[in-house]
Amino acid sequence: MSKKKERKIRKLQHTPVWHRVLGIILSRTGILLASFVVIILSISAVANSITIPLTQENRNIVTDIEQNWTSANGEAALTQIAAKYEDIQAVSVVNAKDNSVIAQSTPPLEQSYIDYVLKHYDATTFKEEGRAIVLHENQNFEIDFDYSSGFFGIGNLFNMLNVLLVMEQDELLNWSTPEQMGIDVCYYARTELPDTNLLVKSRFSFNNYQFKYIMLLATIFFIFLQVCIIIGVLKIIAAIAEQQRINQLVATDTVTGGNNKAYFIQKSNSLLRRSRRPYAIVQLRLEKYRNYCTAYGVKQGENLLEDIDKGITAHLAKKEFSGHMNESDFALLLFFDSKEALTQRLNSLMDDLRKEKTGQHLSFTAGAIEIAFRTNDCTELLTHAGNALSHADSTKDSIVWFTEAMKEEQVWERRIEDDMERALENHEFVVYLQPKYSTKKEKLSAAEALVRWIHPELGFIPPGKFIPQFEKNGFILQLDDYMLDEVCKLQAAWLSQGKQLVPISVNVSRAHFAQDNLAEHIVGIVNRYNVPHEFIELELTESAFFDDKQALLTTVNALKNYGFKISMDDFGAGYSSLNSLKELPLDIIKLDAEFFRSVDDIKRSNQIVGDTISLAKKLGMQIVAEGIETREQVDFLAKQNCDLIQGFYFSKPLPVSEFEERAGY
Repeated sequence: MSKKKERKIRKLQHTPVWHRVLGIILSRTGILLASFVVIILSISAVANSITIPLTQENRNIVTDIEQNWTSANGEAALTQIAAKYEDIQAVSVVNAKDNSVIAQSTPPLEQSYIDYVLKHYDATTFKEEGRAIVLHENQNFEIDFDYSSGFFGIGNLFNMLNVLLVMEQDELLNWSTPEQMGIDVCYYARTELPDTNLLVKSRFSFNNYQFKYIMLLATIFFIFLQVCIIIGVLKIIAAIAEQQRINQLVATDTVTGGNNKAYFIQKSNSLLRRSRRPYAIVQLRLEKYRNYCTAYGVKQGENLLEDIDKGITAHLAKKEFSGHMNESDFALLLFFDSKEALTQRLNSLMDDLRKEKTGQHLSFTAGAIEIAFRTNDCTELLTHAGNALSHADSTKDSIVWFTEAMKEEQVWERRIEDDMERALENHEFVVYLQPKYSTKKEKLSAAEALVRWIHPELGFIPPGKFIPQFEKNGFILQLDDYMLDEVCKLQAAWLSQGKQLVPISVNVSRAHFAQDNLAEHIVGIVNRYNVPHEFIELELTESAFFDDKQALLTTVNALKNYGFKISMDDFGAGYSSLNSLKELPLDIIKLDAEFFRSVDDIKRSNQIVGDTISLAKKLGMQIVAEGIETREQVDFLAKQNCDLIQGFYFSKPLPVSEFEERAGY
């Protein structure tokens, strides 16, 4: 698993709920603040409908007194002027020098009230335009309002709210009625009269309609506040429950209902970091699972995997862990004491799992790796355990332990697969030719084309290091075509130079015979270079005979009709050689080199070789013996009428230039 994917899964599993809770709280708070602002603006609009006219009245009365009042008129004139204004309660004319009262309207302001206002605002009365205002009631609170700009705005409304906050509960209840819900406003202003200031007391109050409107807004806000809190709490509960479901879903395998691969890796890495005990990673496989599904159905197969998952979990100790990987593979993180002890434990586990289905044979294999370092990533360890598991067929063991040799083999396979396409394009695959000599005249009479890989970094790579891998991954098809093309190119060049051609055999892998048009495909390559077909010999291995016999026979017959010679390589290495002789219309058979290597009973071996040659001759076939390394073998084969000899006695595989020298080109 990539680091990015692991981080993404971990994030899904462990996203802190407080993030979402905080988001819900902030969103609810934002909604409440927005609604609160709307309500404040609404109340402010109501307040402004009162304060703006009141402010204008205060200014008008100052102008009126400046124009119509004189000391000679006295208090009667002040009373008459004040009576013209609905919200004006009282007016006092004050000496600007010593703050003494010159005259008052009726009813007059109490002297203590006047003294308090003048004393309290002596220092701040005439800032800016020289007008200030104070709210003062009989209750124990007070607050300044600065509407020197002439506008009673939102800022002043917040000041009013501060007044409400400092009031006692009984005071607030007595005050908050249509009749009592008002505040005395004292307006202290400078006039144009010499050394004369005015103190005007007004009443700021709401009427019955305004009072009901404000109470309605307050009620709506209170209900909205409660609804927001309830919805917020429900959303928080839902967020916590949803996160728990996500954690469970991300960690759960959809087939077994247990832990999945991603969660196994994450949990195992965590256990390895925290625990001090040694561990091993095991990949356990139920063999022939697809056959089981074919016989009993996919649903029954999944039920079996679920039972196996439960059986594995029942065998785990505390701080051991398991999970379903894919198809029929399970991963286990187990305590490790020794290979012998864990092998015995795994065998016991397999025995118990086989009992899950009485009357049905269940087969298990396992790959295991000891965890040497706690910093190892479980993803890589699982890969190694899977690599060990893949060797179970070749070793015939039900439990295989990972070795460094397996890792090197894996790295090598990865390396050649990464390089093979580039190597083909760059012609790093080079044709070598191994001569075949006639037994009678010991003359070079044919050759076999063999591939060699000259790697720019690794140098010479023998075929045994890459051919098996190419056969597994299918690249052998491209390589076969490449070799045939290169051989035809050589033959065409020699033909154009007037040189005597000899037949050259080219391998055709068994994978090719799955192609319906293989014969036409080969003809197309050869005809591209105008090479006579009798100089191209096509070698197939006996293993091709065990695939689709009819397809093989059809292709071989078609190739023979096109004039190609067909040979069977490694004859005698398999177990059905005589049967293949009976079925296939071969032209040449090549006796496997094992007939002539390290033979304990040489007489018995020679008898078999002689009879095989005799049988092939009776069937009209040519015989090539490969792997010949001694003079005695050459003499024996000559006596048995073997046609051609190939081996180190005469020549090893040669580069094209050396082959040309030996052939006299």
